[in-house]
Amino acid sequence: MRLTLAGLAAASLMACLPAARAAAPAATPAPSTAAASATAAQAAPAGTGSNALAPVLRTLEIGNPIPALPDCADKRTPDGRDVTAYCVELRGDGVMRQIGVPRDKRPSFMDGTHVVAFVDGNALVGLIVPTTGTRGQQAALESLVAGYGKPLRQREVEVKDRNGKPLKTVHAAWVKAPLTVELYAIPEEGDEGTIEMLLPQARKLMTGQSDAMAKQLAPASAPAAKAAPEPKAKGKAAW
Repeated sequence: MRLTLAGLAAASLMACLPAARAAAPAATPAPSTAAASATAAQAAPAGTGSNALAPVLRTLEIGNPIPALPDCADKRTPDGRDVTAYCVELRGDGVMRQIGVPRDKRPSFMDGTHVVAFVDGNALVGLIVPTTGTRGQQAALESLVAGYGKPLRQREVEVKDRNGKPLKTVHAAWVKAPLTVELYAIPEEGDEGTIEMLLPQARKLMTGQSDAMAKQLAPASAPAAKAAPEPKAKGKAAW
């Protein structure tokens, strides 16, 4: 899974997932965060069959405190390849957390067993859902349309699979201020994709993660060197 903006940081977190693929007490979210909870809840109405993300968003409500979840180490299947309940991997920095999603709650287009949650204090300010790219993009698009309505922007993007074969993919975006939602496939690996659901605080956290990683990767012998302009994210084509 590759992500925009803080792609290296989030990808490194996802790399820590199990081979298959104790939260703090709930606190009242900041006013700007709480204002988005109604939007997130509206995006996951109960009983909406075409909104396959609804079960996830009802449990992980963006804009609300992140729920107290058990350690995924206690919720794995006997073979260790799946989880039996919502859970959190205790690895991570607390800002980006791996949340395990049980099979009966996962949408068919989700890739793997975990999503990435962005946490500001104890408020859930963003979710990133890895998808199966071109294989599941129609189901993912239908789910997002059911939750958020017609995309603000949508276009067809040509990417290639791992063998170089061209594929037609969908790049779509929704804005339900202050929440932004985006669906896209990964260039060069069209069988991978991403759904980003982010509040402004999440983007700030992602930028901070990117900056921190850039400093770690910078040559120690040239700390004062002027940083080169950051290239556009590999994982997403520009509009």
